[in-house]
Amino acid sequence: MAVNATEFLRRGVGKTPARVYLVHGREEGQKRMVLQRLRDALGAEEFDRVHLDVQDTDLSNILAEAMSIPAFSPYRVVMVRGVQHLKSADADALADALPRLPESTVLLLYTHAESEEEDRTKSPSVPAKLLNAVEKLGVVIECKPLTGASFEAWATSFLQEAGKGITQDALERLTFLTSANTAAAEPELQKLVWYVGQRTTIEREDVDAVVSRTVEAQVFRLVDAIAAGDTSLAMRLLHDVFATGGRAEAIVPRLMVLIARQFRLLWQMRLQMDYGEQASAWFPSDPNLAQLLARQRFLERNLREQARYLSLEMLANALDRLYQADCMLKGIIEGESDPRRLLERLVVDLCQLKEVTTRRSMPEPESG
Repeated sequence: MAVNATEFLRRGVGKTPARVYLVHGREEGQKRMVLQRLRDALGAEEFDRVHLDVQDTDLSNILAEAMSIPAFSPYRVVMVRGVQHLKSADADALADALPRLPESTVLLLYTHAESEEEDRTKSPSVPAKLLNAVEKLGVVIECKPLTGASFEAWATSFLQEAGKGITQDALERLTFLTSANTAAAEPELQKLVWYVGQRTTIEREDVDAVVSRTVEAQVFRLVDAIAAGDTSLAMRLLHDVFATGGRAEAIVPRLMVLIARQFRLLWQMRLQMDYGEQASAWFPSDPNLAQLLARQRFLERNLREQARYLSLEMLANALDRLYQADCMLKGIIEGESDPRRLLERLVVDLCQLKEVTTRRSMPEPESG
């Protein structure tokens, strides 16, 4: 059987657990919740629980633990992390062994954190034979990134379990600040529960006071300032990102990717605003504005507001400057070699696009 994480969390384990579970997908927050639900439901004593990692052990040890009989609990729970790293032969051997597991064993397989690249290329994170064997004999639980609506449902459910409610305005703000990512949102929700104390309803002001922004949300604010031509605010926001720690050599490439992605989305939004629905035929495959908004509708208002200040000419100039900066960063063309100074100069240039474009667009005064 295969279910998504939301459905599994709603239904629970049931009266009799399956012999084997496989939990995979990119949504780490949901993955943690699923694993916790399974641990709580199985309730094995510490002596009858074993935790293994594929990268630290071999298949013979995994099978030996799985074939053992529990001493003090109804079930022996064997948790195996990182199954996407199993060698092909080991994955096949494990799949073949599943029908022979004792009825007293619950084998819980799950993946290390999975990359966005794996999700985008649709390459399976778990070997196909193992995935099919678990689906036949047990339960496969997929933890996929949530849409805006399903994220809001997940967050509301999380707060209800803690005895709290949340206003729609606060929920939309939380969704934006955490980029609808449950791994980022889970600790923020816990902070909100502690922050409001005896109050039963979380307001937008509480979210603004407590919730930390994801890097994506920080970049959104940075592009807000760039679109408004506010160089001072943009530089303060950029320095805030740098202050979060890490070497500029590691931070700058990711920021460049996020800023470029945001401007490509703004270009598509501007096309849509100028040409209507027909513009969607011109959108690239990645990022694709129509597909993004189908999953995360909460972003539309913010993107539309930013695009309102930017013409197609300005956006084309911005994309050209981003390309030039990326070539400098990679050493393809000569220019600024220090990553931090390069990004600071880029942000200043982008903030001046509005002024430069407007000045260039003004008619020359007539002579004489």
